Amino acid sequence: MFRKEFVDVITKTGMVPIKDLRPLVVDRDPKVITELALLDFKFFDDIRFAKQVAESYGLTYIDLSKAKISDKMLKLIRKSEIIKYRVLPIQKNSKAVSLAIFDPSLMKIQSELQSLFQYPVEFILTNISSWAEIFSRVADSMEDVLDTIREIKADHAKKDDNINEDDIGDDVIRYVNRILAEAYILKCSDIHIEPYENNFRIRYRQDGSLVESAKPPRSLMLPIISRVKILAQMDISERRKPQDGRIKLEVAGKPIDYRVSSLPTLFGEKIVLRLLDSSNLQLDMTKLGFEPKQIDVFKEGIYKPYGMCLVTGPTGSGKTTTLYSALAELNKIDTNISTAEDPVEFNLEGINQVNVKKDIGLTFAAALKSFLRQDPDIIMVGEIRDHEVGEIAVEAALTGHLVLSTLHTNDAPSTITRLINMGIEPFLVAAALNVVVAQRLCRKVCKDCKELDASATKEALVACGISPASAEKITAYKGKGCQTCNNTGYKGRVAIYEVLEVTPAIKEILLRNGSADEIKRQAIKDGMKTLRMSALTKVALGQTTMEEAVSNSASDKM
Repeated sequence: MFRKEFVDVITKTGMVPIKDLRPLVVDRDPKVITELALLDFKFFDDIRFAKQVAESYGLTYIDLSKAKISDKMLKLIRKSEIIKYRVLPIQKNSKAVSLAIFDPSLMKIQSELQSLFQYPVEFILTNISSWAEIFSRVADSMEDVLDTIREIKADHAKKDDNINEDDIGDDVIRYVNRILAEAYILKCSDIHIEPYENNFRIRYRQDGSLVESAKPPRSLMLPIISRVKILAQMDISERRKPQDGRIKLEVAGKPIDYRVSSLPTLFGEKIVLRLLDSSNLQLDMTKLGFEPKQIDVFKEGIYKPYGMCLVTGPTGSGKTTTLYSALAELNKIDTNISTAEDPVEFNLEGINQVNVKKDIGLTFAAALKSFLRQDPDIIMVGEIRDHEVGEIAVEAALTGHLVLSTLHTNDAPSTITRLINMGIEPFLVAAALNVVVAQRLCRKVCKDCKELDASATKEALVACGISPASAEKITAYKGKGCQTCNNTGYKGRVAIYEVLEVTPAIKEILLRNGSADEIKRQAIKDGMKTLRMSALTKVALGQTTMEEAVSNSASDKM
């Protein structure tokens, strides 16, 4: 809530009447910056307000939106302390730490802030909007996140004969919370909890690579695994069969799903948790990594009134994100969309989503058959795994429906031949298919330690498939390794795509039962960029390294 002293400052300027401020002072969450509500007043000019206040209190005014504030400075105090005191450390020298404030009355607690920083402090006044812009960069610390973890769903798991939930102890509960919080902070996609004969370890999948996080004592193995299973509403007394579950938590104010899988191994149960953060789901097609021509071809395919659009790639390559972005693009009030998924990863408003459940007979094929009786316009099938599902999907595509789905193949041309190998007639595939997208994820070069890659010589670039003329102009980069990227040289990932439009020439190849290589050669003639070409484009843009480009398109023969 607003500090009373700050309310006095605002009212003295006369910019906001006290009657308008009163509702903002009470019943406010102390864990958020409620003063941002001032920006909602149309008549409130925060820059004029800041300059007026700075002059009145003899402070220097600075517009933080024009200043370069390092992330290292922002890490001097915890995010929760920034929220509590409304101060941002922006500079430090031999004499003092400079604190950016928008509330001059904070000068009265200078001694308290000096104790917090254990260093002399000085104040600089800024406007609220630029203060908020810098605050948005402040990352949650481990302790901040641990304080925010809250279970959304109550536990209903069965009790173990040997381990009672009450016997697990606060230390184990907090340790498991720390695992979940750390994976969230590091933006990991998966958590692996692995038992071995003589040790027990925890690994995170970060930017596509597994890294070891900790090796807890083996004596904690059973309590940690049991705690995870309790959270996931799994049967903790059953250790001989695989189980699936789901943990729903609120972490740092965001709802996060952890999809949990247990697998009995030789020395105990291995647990893998997949993090599903809906706030990170990118539904804007233009920001996925498609090149301009590629996105035009893909959009043309999904905007046709009927036919099939397929997305292919290995597990964890971003196929779901691509399909969801297509559904978000197509999700209109006059369109009926149904999906069959195993499982539903994210809830999309306005789309009818079905969780496939094999144990009760609700398979992809059964769901597809039901969809066709539900007056659908667009159907998404999580994966075409066999002839039955493929046949129904093709029939749906040929009878006036748009069908979106995935397959597991190495590239786009192989997807077409895979459908034929499933037993679907070539003439049906040729008539049904609109577009095929193959994709991979490459690790991005860390921006904080980016440097020229001396090994990416002209000869090396040419050997990878870049023309000699283009190789002369390309400057390749790599990451040196720093604290930001955990000394890996990479931070984040970028998608590379191969978008194959099923042109009349490709249909002719299909009708005469041509090979995947023939289809690929024709697709390149028609303007398709292969995965290797797409990856090398990302190298030229400085987004990824030569090593990543080559490893993620190793099967792509130029």
